Amino acid sequence: LARNLTVGGRLPFFDAYAQGRVLRAYLEPQPDDAVPRFDYEEHLAALERDPPEWPASTRRLSQLRVTIEFRPEGALRRAVAPGRLHVDIVDYPGEWLIDLALLDLSYEDWSRQAVAQASNRIRGKVSAPWLAALAALDPAAPQDEQKAVEAAKIYTAYLRAARGREPALSTLGPGRFLMPGDLEGSPLLTFVPLDMPDSWAPPHGSFAAMMARRYTSYKAHVVKPFFRDHFSRLDRQIVLVDALAALNAGADSVNELTAVLEASLRAFRPGASSWLAPLLGRRIDRVLYAAAKADHLPHSSHDRLEAVLRLMTDKAAAKASFA
Repeated sequence: LARNLTVGGRLPFFDAYAQGRVLRAYLEPQPDDAVPRFDYEEHLAALERDPPEWPASTRRLSQLRVTIEFRPEGALRRAVAPGRLHVDIVDYPGEWLIDLALLDLSYEDWSRQAVAQASNRIRGKVSAPWLAALAALDPAAPQDEQKAVEAAKIYTAYLRAARGREPALSTLGPGRFLMPGDLEGSPLLTFVPLDMPDSWAPPHGSFAAMMARRYTSYKAHVVKPFFRDHFSRLDRQIVLVDALAALNAGADSVNELTAVLEASLRAFRPGASSWLAPLLGRRIDRVLYAAAKADHLPHSSHDRLEAVLRLMTDKAAAKASFA
């Protein structure tokens, strides 16, 4: 998008561009000193090499500002409205998006879901080491730092194996276990779900109480700041979805992916912005779900892939009470 705008590419569905009202577009210096700049030039150079090199996947949050100077529609608007628009594109690992679902889950609820997911038959090959380690963990035992570190390593290895296999599996997170960024080695990433009886309250000083405390700290120091400082400021959201991998894995994987989409819709709080937005908080008024890896299919099948993704998102939207 940035290259098409700045060097004059093909954007026939962008009305202002097709009508010749875009005067110029250019990259601005990074506007937020606390956020790294997206390395546009290096990524572009990698794609232009012979043979081309696809840039590595996103591992941290970054931002790029494209400024568009344009001629507004209508004589009155041309006279009073500024002909300049700043487009701030924020890139972050998709794994972090999974964490937003944790905001509505207690440690006990998350543990039950995570244990049930690991026990699912489609995860048997990758979850066996973690389930064996989980069976050896006593929630009522005294808290133990070394035991927590070792358990977190095994749980993280399980999450990465599930994410990295072909086809990849969706996860409950935590997303930073997969893409830790600057939190690598932090105690915030040393907690795991436990198999606990229903309505059981972890005793003070127990291993379960330690895990619950770190889970709560993770939400307070990682998830909520990301949501407050970055995510809640967005107007639009684009989510790339690997629907093909879910289809290859079968119905259980499709249901998992649909659940992840539902959780993301709840976090987005989608709906039209209004004059009340400054009082009620910003909201994302448009979400675009795009099916990734469309180049793996012939062009004549793209409408079918779109239909599959639309079915998933429609189901997720219905469950998220979003119209």
